[in-house]
Amino acid sequence: MRLHHPSGAELVVALRGAAVLAWRAPWRGADGTARIEELVDGYADETEVAAHDAARSALMAPFVNRLAGGEYRFDGVRHQMPPVLPWEPVTMHGFARTLDWAVVERVGGPAEAAGEGDARPVSVRLAATVAADAHAGYPFALALEVEYALDAGSLGVTMRARNVGGTAAPVALGWHPYLRVPGHETIDRLELTVPAGRAVVTDPGLLPLAGPEAFTAVDGLGPLPLAGVRLDHAFGALRADVDGRARTLLRDPATGQGLAVWQRRGLVHVYTGDGLARRERTAVAVEPVETLTDAFNRPDCAADVRLEPGAVREFAFGVEILT
Repeated sequence: MRLHHPSGAELVVALRGAAVLAWRAPWRGADGTARIEELVDGYADETEVAAHDAARSALMAPFVNRLAGGEYRFDGVRHQMPPVLPWEPVTMHGFARTLDWAVVERVGGPAEAAGEGDARPVSVRLAATVAADAHAGYPFALALEVEYALDAGSLGVTMRARNVGGTAAPVALGWHPYLRVPGHETIDRLELTVPAGRAVVTDPGLLPLAGPEAFTAVDGLGPLPLAGVRLDHAFGALRADVDGRARTLLRDPATGQGLAVWQRRGLVHVYTGDGLARRERTAVAVEPVETLTDAFNRPDCAADVRLEPGAVREFAFGVEILT
């Protein structure tokens, strides 16, 4: 599925998983020349799509990041959930990325006249269903939606989950994009800034520690030069700008150009791509998430993940170009 904006921006989304395969937008280079540049490092070919290589731009639902031991207890019932894909080493990133999504609404597109103004976004809304008997270890029914809104300088994403079953369900939402700054083949000349008041402390298996020990106070992160830095960490207590959006910045300190990932709530997880089989450290995963990793197993996250019958949860975030 492709969206085209009059500015030349383009979005390509796979209907399997609703992952962003490409986001291209106008970018002014160091020489002052404007050109259309690729801003995400998505799946490069069918092999990567089939393997879910690095979960590139995956929509994470109904849980985010890792589920400890593939098991959890909800309303007194123990559930065992195997890895989403048989070759994955742990249960992670949810199974929304394996579903078939259908386009249910599309606004704007290539037929729009550029004279109407490049500021008007074009958008698409996709939907998928989770049947109560479709996924081992998750006997709950959900209706999922994602809306992508594209304009000249940003990509907005809104995820929604509706509980269409007869009992409460555990649900957490998030996104796993790998972002790249044009002109940089690696991330080593970029810097990262996270407006965080807390950093998440994890065990060797990347699971947050129990209770309040999961957090340590910080006075923001950065601007942090990424050369030689390895991150696979989450941050919370995000401080918002005056418009209510908290922004994590990935940019070139020499030019100020880069990308800002915004969200109004939740945490942000940052992964510098170390150890990837393909294109190691060519992009940074900046992941807006509703909750902590392994939230289904945490009493302090019980209220955050609980979705009552008929209720809808919405999580909005996006990426903006820094100029």
